[in-house]
Formats: sequence, C-alpha cells, structure tokens
Amino acid sequence: MTCKWLVWLLAVACVAGCDRAPETRSESAPAAKAPAAPTALPPHMVSAVSGGKGNSSVDLKFALTSRPEPGRPLDIDLAVIPREADVTVRVIVQNTDGIAITAGQEVKIPKGAEPGVPVTHRLTVLPARDGIFSLSAVALVDSDKSSVTRTFAIPIIVGEGITPTELAAGTEPSNDP
Repeated sequence: MTCKWLVWLLAVACVAGCDRAPETRSESAPAAKAPAAPTALPPHMVSAVSGGKGNSSVDLKFALTSRPEPGRPLDIDLAVIPREADVTVRVIVQNTDGIAITAGQEVKIPKGAEPGVPVTHRLTVLPARDGIFSLSAVALVDSDKSSVTRTFAIPIIVGEGITPTELAAGTEPSNDP
C-alpha cells in the first residue's frame, strides 16, 4: 500500500470517527421502564472507528488529553460503553510501529454493568516520531449465548504528521523487482 493510500485511509477513518449523530431508539421499547441516565461524556470525545456497522454490544469513544508530540507521553481518555447488561467486555489496545503503550493497555467490564453507561479508562502512549498512526482496540464481548469481537481504530497524528516531502517520497514508484 502506498503512503498516499495510507494517508487517504486514515483521513477517512478520522472523519468517520467524528460521527456525532444522535443515536436512535427503537419505538418498540417498553415505556414503563425508563433507562438510567447515562453518565455525561466530555463533548470533545469522538467515536473510535469501527469496521462493523449497525447494532453492537459495545461502543468506544476517545479523547486525546494534549497535542501528540514525539518523545512526550500522551494520555488518551477512553470510554467503553456496553449496550447490554448480560455481557462481559474486555478491551485490549494494541500499538503500532512508532507508538509504544506505557500504561492502561487493557480494560475489563464485568457482567452486570449498566447498559449505556460509559466506563472510563486512561491509556498512556509514547510516540517515537512525527507521523500518522492508528492504535487498534479489540473489544471481546462474551455473553451466555455468544462471543463477539469488534475492532476499533484510534487515529493519532503526531507532531507534523506526514510532511509534503515525505508524502512525495512515499508515492514514487518502487524499483524493487
């Protein structure tokens, strides 16, 4: 994959992660039982990008606490939102070349957590250089009936990202046989 395609893919992922559309509730839900008011999340949190669409038993939102710079620890606030009470959720964040995870790689939510109420967690990473990176967060959701895995992407632009010179160098044809 060329650098140009990677930049395009990450740009699309960033735009998709900024979805702030309100969720719709089914009209067939019983009116007698009002759901608990979810804990308010900071307005700057955005949805992590997921390849799966439609109903899910877990959502993930994130917010960077500062501007990502090479060689400086970066805290990322995560909000894991279970959608069902009868599931256990385990989220494991995986790094990519250029970013090391130094703390908070895993989040566990036991069965019985209130649906729609976010469980907050802090992840700390250490970017090594300027660039555009993506952490993967794998959510393992287990219930008595099934086990589901959902993967989320957390895009991070460190420092200057990719400079025009680096982008131009990455799009030149390869001389490899």
